[in-house]
Amino acid sequence: MKEYFYENILPGLFTVRLNKKSKLSGLSDGTIYLAVVLSGKEKGKKDYALINIHADKLPRFVVLPDNEKRKCVIRLDDIIRFCMEDIFSVFGYTEYKAYTVKMTKDAEIELYGNVSKSYIDIVADSIKKRKTANPVRFIHDKEMPKDLIEVLIKVFKIKKPEYLVKGERYHNSKDFINFPNLLGKSKVYKPIKSIAHRDIKKGKLILDSVREKDILLHYPYNSFNYIVNMLREASIDPDVRSIKITLYRLAEDSKIISALINAANNGKSVTAFLELKARFDEKQNIYWSNELEEAGVKIIKTIPGIKVHSKLILIRKKHDGENLYYSNISTGNFNEKTAKLYSDTSLLTANQDICLEVGKVFYLIESAYQNINFDHLIVSPFYTRKRLIKLIENEIESAKEGKEAWIDIKINSVTDTAFINKLMKAVDSGVRVRISARASCSLISPNNKLLTIGIVDKYLEHSRIYMFCNRGENKCYIGSSDLMIRNLDTRIEVLTPIYDEDLQLELKEILDIQFRDNVKARDWSTSERNIIISNGKEKVRTQDVIYKYIKSLNG
Repeated sequence: MKEYFYENILPGLFTVRLNKKSKLSGLSDGTIYLAVVLSGKEKGKKDYALINIHADKLPRFVVLPDNEKRKCVIRLDDIIRFCMEDIFSVFGYTEYKAYTVKMTKDAEIELYGNVSKSYIDIVADSIKKRKTANPVRFIHDKEMPKDLIEVLIKVFKIKKPEYLVKGERYHNSKDFINFPNLLGKSKVYKPIKSIAHRDIKKGKLILDSVREKDILLHYPYNSFNYIVNMLREASIDPDVRSIKITLYRLAEDSKIISALINAANNGKSVTAFLELKARFDEKQNIYWSNELEEAGVKIIKTIPGIKVHSKLILIRKKHDGENLYYSNISTGNFNEKTAKLYSDTSLLTANQDICLEVGKVFYLIESAYQNINFDHLIVSPFYTRKRLIKLIENEIESAKEGKEAWIDIKINSVTDTAFINKLMKAVDSGVRVRISARASCSLISPNNKLLTIGIVDKYLEHSRIYMFCNRGENKCYIGSSDLMIRNLDTRIEVLTPIYDEDLQLELKEILDIQFRDNVKARDWSTSERNIIISNGKEKVRTQDVIYKYIKSLNG
């Protein structure tokens, strides 16, 4: 351990003394530090120091040399604790006690108040200010002595006592995503082989396939490369006139950006909306915005007070002398990296009614938030709340008439009070309601008409799917909106109808598989205990079964 410390940790470890000479504006947001009490140099005197453990540059978990009976892993912070003597003994100290501290800063971006600056300049300035932003939470080890707490309060000018939060010894559990594999390759999920879509053929332009039939892609089971290739083909297709796209979170080395730049280089009219307020991706989005603008891409500016969270592509192409439009409406970001980790659904369509309304969404964004009528798409912040409530009320009426009535929803979160009340009314009226929610679901009831589950497995369940019985003529929508206040009232979100009956059945089967899961699903219906569903039936693990189902469709 000492050898590892000297070779890998000590050269990059820089300590700041906490005293009157300290010139610290604050801790880096969300970063782990060790606050150290030093003593033994002079009788009765204590000194204090602060160490950034640099978990962003070094492995948080280190595997110790093999033991015959077991393998051991130690945290980076504990190695540094163990080696305090190697840092401070040369200064005459003989006792060292280290305690974890972490600061959370105000990360909000204020886009109002300076009309002389562009939005990009305002956001860029806000990012710089985060380094010196006011702390909103200062977490410290609950074992930390009072004298050290007082020193930290003074040095970092913490004025409000409510900002001080007693915490545990260890923080940033997100680092476990890089926990070392101790069990060998056999215990690691094997990468799946992407399933070729039955309606997209090699040697044929993807847009030509879309013109013939609506296509649903399911990531990561189908490859996201279909979207990259569609844009790549469009960028060099002499009949393509324009490309429009909304961008929220992008991969670091984005092929989507490369395709858009190539399209601009080939004389296409390219328009991109980059959401500069995508939290903690602002800096990267500013970079991509500048890259695109330099290449001749028209950049739509951020709308103050509104986030554009919808996932849209609109392509205009000449066909037999007429303009024909193609759209991609997705539940997930246009991001090659997350498309391998997140479960999402994406519609490719040449349905002109839908495509023309996607064009209206872009007009809405470009015209800075004008209310526009939509007959097919469900668009926040204008219509989503009203239209979805109406669909739920239709099911309530059907149940009261003694007819079949059901609602199936796959979503990230259900927390909006109005929807919670309306869905509970539906359940109490006899509507069968099933919800698969990834993050949070506020519906709890002993009524057996309600089933709410959450699935945690290999891929993050990110798609949003809404299905309604609608008196036997099922209505189905996919898109970007959750049932949360922010999605309904303060963001531009888009849900698209799925009109193709075969694709409706495809989504219905995927939802049915979700609700049969008894391996990775947790029941939220009657309590908040996240009890794993174990019903004694044949094992159904959603993501494995969906992969096999999609493979069978495309065999």
